[in-house]
Amino acid sequence: MGAAEWKFLLDENIARTVAQQLTQRGFQADLVVDVLAPGVSDYTDVLPYAREHDLIVVTKDCSDFSALPVSEHEGLILVANHKHSAVDLADGINTIVDTYPSRESFRHQEEFIDDWISH
Repeated sequence: MGAAEWKFLLDENIARTVAQQLTQRGFQADLVVDVLAPGVSDYTDVLPYAREHDLIVVTKDCSDFSALPVSEHEGLILVANHKHSAVDLADGINTIVDTYPSRESFRHQEEFIDDWISH
């Protein structure tokens, strides 16, 4: 399966340059600020949108999202270290995609990107 089956929703705390890096690699990468609006609620706006469109949420908001029951999301990539570059984040996401056998196998999974970025 190719990159096209992996689609991401980047929370408003993730830079547009990360979306650009992912798009260049063949992934769909939507920004919350573009498809919803700045300042929307994680629970009443971001998560329902992500579920409806089968999007994996990428966020630095680890405290809110990591406590979610798996039924509340289609997959989460959490960024604990806020100093990663856009290229590092895209590389880490690409490594996750390459490691999981399919998009479906990542459904309801949660990964900390920091564990996937090599330094």
